[in-house]
Parts: sequence; structure tokens; C-alpha cells
Amino acid sequence: MIKIVLVENQKIMLSSLTALLERYDHIETVTAVSNAKDLLALLNTKKPIDLIITDIAMPETDGIQMIRDLRANGIEIPVIILSMLEDEKHSFAAFKAGANGYLSKNVDIDEVLFAINKVTKGERYFASELAITVLERYFKYATDSDNDDVKILFNERERQVLKLIAEGLTNQEIADVMFLSRRTVEGIRQSVLDKTGAKNSAVLIKYAILNGYIDF
Repeated sequence: MIKIVLVENQKIMLSSLTALLERYDHIETVTAVSNAKDLLALLNTKKPIDLIITDIAMPETDGIQMIRDLRANGIEIPVIILSMLEDEKHSFAAFKAGANGYLSKNVDIDEVLFAINKVTKGERYFASELAITVLERYFKYATDSDNDDVKILFNERERQVLKLIAEGLTNQEIADVMFLSRRTVEGIRQSVLDKTGAKNSAVLIKYAILNGYIDF
């Protein structure tokens, strides 16, 4: 039995993932916690744990920092990140911190199970869809001899959020338009800011217009 701890503060996501995993005989969900502090308290009980699955966006301590803290304290339990943040900046930061796997929340359960099996055997796993995106991006840059400047590749959601930011919509208004949670929109907005290096929305809009990502 693979004993798994889930670290997730969104109750719907937590209950859905727990229900999916518990359908499989070789998996046992030990417990679920909503933040890094509760995870540490659980680990201090010395319960046998084979794997931790965590989100990045959490209150107080995010998932990547949580992994850094675990590794700094000599805790080597494998960790898989399961996140809505689908860009190489966050995935590379996660692996650098000591993560063993990185999955998008858009993956199906078969890939989640495949990743669990890989990671618990001591291997690393990077979501296939994200890996293909990264490879395509760098292949494009390597072969595009007519383009000296590296352009940032935004996924479709990031482009939509960027356009709506430029139209002056708030996070909540964007969430309503795109049928997403406000928190998901905040994560996408932060991803776009991180990719561009913009410090605020005004700088972000200027960058996007100057580089042809949006127009009026």
C-alpha cells in the first residue's frame, strides 16, 4: 500500500482527489491537511508516509517553500506538486527545491497514478503536456534563426487573462467572465507577472502592447 498525504486547502479539490485515489487498492490516503504547518505536525507523529501530494498556492507557506523547509530539516519523503500553474518557472523552481514530480491539475487520473508509481520508486516525473510545451518552446527558439529576441509563450488562459487585465477588469470580474475561481485567476495573473518580470499591472500592459501580445 502506498500511503499518501494530501496538502490542499481547496475543499472541493481535496475531496475529489481523495475519492479518486481511494478507488485503487494499492493506494491509501493517510490524511489530508490544508497547510504546511499542519503537515509538519502530522509528520511529527511519525506516521508511516510514502508520498506527499501538494498544491503550490497555499496560505502562509506555499508548496515550493514547504518542500525547501522539508528538505532543510532532513525530511526526504517524495513530493509531487499538483498545480494550476502550468509554466516552467514554477515547475523548475519546484524541482530545484526538491520536488520529485510536477503535475498540472488538468491531467487525468491515469497520469496521476503513473506519476505516483514513478516517484515512489525513486524516479522523477514531469507532466507530459508540460514537458512537450517546454520542448516545443526551446526547439522553436533554437531553430528560429530569424528571431534574435526570445518571446515569452503564454498558454491560452494566460492570454485571456492578459487581455482582460488590459481591459481594466478586476480579478473577480475576470473570474466571472472565464468561469474560474478568483484564486485561480490570481494564480494565472501572478504567473504572467513572473514570466514578464513586470512589477504591476500597468507595467504588464505596457509590456504586452509593446511586444505584440495584445492590441487595441
